[in-house]
Amino acid sequence: MTVQIAFQGGTHGHFLKYFLDQFSTLTPPISGTPFGKLGTWHKKLKYSGKFERLHPHLWGWPNKNDPHIVITINPEDVLWLQRMNYIRPGNRNRDLSKSDINIDETFKDKQAIEKLYGIKIVDSIPRFILRDFCKLGFSDSQNHGLITIDQTYRSQPITNVYYFPVSAFWNTESFFKHIDAVNKKFNLQILVDQNAHDVHKEFQNNIQQLNTRDRCAKIIDALKNQDDVAITDIDLIEQAYINSWIETTYKNILAPFTNDYFKTTKEILDYIKWYPHFYHGMNPTLPDNFG
Repeated sequence: MTVQIAFQGGTHGHFLKYFLDQFSTLTPPISGTPFGKLGTWHKKLKYSGKFERLHPHLWGWPNKNDPHIVITINPEDVLWLQRMNYIRPGNRNRDLSKSDINIDETFKDKQAIEKLYGIKIVDSIPRFILRDFCKLGFSDSQNHGLITIDQTYRSQPITNVYYFPVSAFWNTESFFKHIDAVNKKFNLQILVDQNAHDVHKEFQNNIQQLNTRDRCAKIIDALKNQDDVAITDIDLIEQAYINSWIETTYKNILAPFTNDYFKTTKEILDYIKWYPHFYHGMNPTLPDNFG
């Protein structure tokens, strides 16, 4: 029996394959870990073949009769996943802190950006273009690429399946609860010992964004409460998320197109307060059915 792990890129399918293969007593021990310098788990190792991984949205759903673990995404996961996927896709590291963001052929949204903005990308784009592009996805979350692909995953006619939420990887208690459920469903004979906990801890320690998961939520809470707090160190994707909040909350206001960003929540509140009334008009970038 081969267990198929179906997942979108960046949702930790590599790590799950390693973890299950390493700690199932049905398979031989694996020498080393696939952990790489960017915190990803992509290094090639000698696996048993009992667990296979696939991105079925790219090449279909083979072996539908096999047991499947499908890693699922909910709308509240999108900000976190996009931060990771843009900064550390595959085994590459992308610097989103500069005024001009390098865009090469490996950047998955390159063609979509060119088409939407009517531009030809040679090697880079201003950061405000990429911020705006990401903002649009957050503003129409039900049609965000991660969510639409997730919906196709869940709609597949697979009967022997376990849906493993991607958010479980980021919480120790939740992760091992779902590992236990997978273990029981497929009789994998997973041995959860201290070494298993240590491996999961190493996985978490090497996701540099994990400790800042709630940063945007705190800024938005401050805006709702009219509190003045500093906006420091947030990355480009978080800026896009806050701009989406501005535009979906105040539907007649467009966030500014500048490389620099707001330094405090008071600056945002002042921008909203003093936004000229003669510029007001329904935001053309919001979904047609947006309330």
